[in-house]
Amino acid sequence: MIWNTDTHQFTATICQRTGKTCPALIRMASAMNSAITQAGTLTKEDFEIEGNVELTHCQDGCIARFRAGPDTIRVFCGSDPATETKKLDHYADLMFGSDARMQVSCSITTPPCAMLEARVLPPGRPVAANQGLEARS
Repeated sequence: MIWNTDTHQFTATICQRTGKTCPALIRMASAMNSAITQAGTLTKEDFEIEGNVELTHCQDGCIARFRAGPDTIRVFCGSDPATETKKLDHYADLMFGSDARMQVSCSITTPPCAMLEARVLPPGRPVAANQGLEARS
């Protein structure tokens, strides 16, 4: 699923456990986006936050790893805790990237069950009709 806000384009994969886009993941990423946007004037441009959060609304109980900065937010649900963030980012580049050149897949033995990426929209880009999409359970 892809949707835009005034400032970001969000892209989320389908959860491999439920077969749907995860509303808990969407709510978490939207809240994180709001926090990063509000902190924007108080932080340096290389500000970044990384961590784990339990998505309590997930039926199976899901731990989501995230990394967020001023330009990009990425969330990986149900990923192996031993997987390096760099490998997860490379996997996300393969899934979300628009670069047409071939890339070699990285060695992730257990891919995340769901992922989300939010990227800052370039200035002057028109906002899509689905602006302000809210997550529904």
